[in-house]
This record gives sequence, C-alpha cells and structure tokens, in this order.
Amino acid sequence: MITQREPQKETPRAKPTSRLAPEGAGAGVRRTRGSKDAKRELRFRDLVEPALEAKKELLKNEPSSIKTDRDRLRRILPAIGHLTLRALTAGRIARFLQDLGRGDESHRSLAGATVNRFHSLLSSIWKYAMRQGLTDVNPFAGSSIPWAKEAAIHIRFLERDEQRRLVAVLRKDAPNKVLELELAILTGMRRGEQFGARWEDWKVHEGVLYVKGKTGPREVRINRAARHCLTRLRKRAPKGQIYLTPERNQGPLDRRFWFEKAVKRAELRPRFRYHDLRHTYCSRLVAAGVPLLEVQKLAGHKSFQTTLRYAHLSPDHLRRAAEKVEF
Repeated sequence: MITQREPQKETPRAKPTSRLAPEGAGAGVRRTRGSKDAKRELRFRDLVEPALEAKKELLKNEPSSIKTDRDRLRRILPAIGHLTLRALTAGRIARFLQDLGRGDESHRSLAGATVNRFHSLLSSIWKYAMRQGLTDVNPFAGSSIPWAKEAAIHIRFLERDEQRRLVAVLRKDAPNKVLELELAILTGMRRGEQFGARWEDWKVHEGVLYVKGKTGPREVRINRAARHCLTRLRKRAPKGQIYLTPERNQGPLDRRFWFEKAVKRAELRPRFRYHDLRHTYCSRLVAAGVPLLEVQKLAGHKSFQTTLRYAHLSPDHLRRAAEKVEF
C-alpha cells in the first residue's frame, strides 16, 4: 500500500534585521525594527549625543560651543526630548520656541536673539538626522518655522575718556588683562576668536593671525600696534603655552568676570559688553575714513548689511567720495 507523505512544514524565514544607522557619527542611534518603523519610533533625545559628537569630530566645533549647546539642551530636552520625530512638526517646534520667548513660572523669558540661537541648534540637530537618513522630513525647510524678531542692535563703543577710565581700573585690579583689552580694540576680534587664537597661527611676517569663530576660519590683520601688543603678550607667556589667552590653556570655559568687574568700577554708562570692543574697532575704522567694503573685510562680516550699521559714524564719507569725481 502506498502511503501518502505528509507535506513538509516550511521553516519560517527569519525576518531580515535592519542595519544600524550609517557608519560614523550616526552609529550611536539604534534601529530595532524595519527602517520605516525605526524612523517613526526615533525620539528627538536619541539624536542629541550623536549630533553633538558629529559637531565635535566632523565639524570641529570648539569645546566652548559644544558646552553652550549642552546648556541650551537642558531647556530643550525636558520639553520636547521625549517626542518622536513624527510628532515634532513645524507647528510643535514653533510653539516651543514661542514659549521660550514668553517664559513661565520656572524660566525667565528669553530675548529674540537668544530664541534664535535655540532655533539654530534645533535645526542643526535635524540636519544631522537628515544626513544620516534617520528622517525624511525636515520641519525647518522652507522657513516653515519663523525666526523670532530681534531687537535693533545699538552700536555702543568706547569713547576715549571711557577707555582711559577702563584701562586705569584694569591696571589697578587686573594689570595682566590690559594687553588683552588692547588687542581686542586693535583687531576687532570676536571674543570667541580671541579666546581660541593659537600662537602658532600668528604669522608675524604676513601680518596675519588666523582664527576660527562664529563665521568660520578667517584672517585677522595685525597692524603695527597690535603686533607690539602680541609681542608683549608672548614674552610673558609661559613656555609651551598654546593659546594667546592664558585661561584657554587651562580649560574651555571663557570667564569674563575681570572685564565685567572693571566695567562696573569704571562706571561705564550705558551698559558696556565685551562685544562692544568689536564695535569700537569698526567705529574707529569708519571714523578714520576707511571705506565700508574694507571695514567689512577687516571685521569679517559675512553680510554688508552688518557693516552698514556703522555708516552713520562717518557723516562726511559721501561728501568726500563725491568730491573725487572730476571732469
């Protein structure tokens, strides 16, 4: 008798496991299901560490910049860190930024310029996710999330008598800081640029100091007075010191208590900030008749609109320019 064979049971195929996030800085983001499911379940907080690592390793952001990002994330993560990328729509992010501007019982309201720094940080993390293929939608694309309105920038610069008072206070309370103040006025460097400047990047014969800051790498022109200032700073620097600013050799934190204390003791009114030393540099260039396009290059302004803020400080520049036309 012929017996009928039972059909063999098929062994169920194992579902293909999805690969991890792309190699490199995105390797810290885990995917546990299929690609589409992983994208849906990924939460914003999962992006933070890999994105910061990419800024540090790939984009070479300064440690002080990474620390600032972490400080802002302490405000961001409790509010939206638990949300999935799908839930973080343009409208949801815009409401969070508006809440920052309004403040609440636990946090003070933030100025428009500060809110925009949060906007930039969130956008940079999302761009990281897009590069790694972790999401297909960018809520920041096409100006979907409006920027906060920033207050008009008031050009505050040191008058000569204010400079004498400030220097007098520093010579008494912090004499080792006088040259740093002098260098800031003579070069117009941003604080971050000066704080992170290295001795090896000062090219004496070229008259240039190469720095990296807010707008990326740039050349700072060193005039005769600034060269004398740098020479004196180098003479007093310990052997093997890497950075121009002594505190930078001890750690990435930029503390300016010495400056704020000196400003208070010198009774500078209205309020005077360290960045106003840069305004002082630009203002003195314009007052000396330097063309605005040259001021833009010397100051490292990305936009000519930024340089135009100083145009009113040279009321005769148009008249002098018109006089150069001859028949």
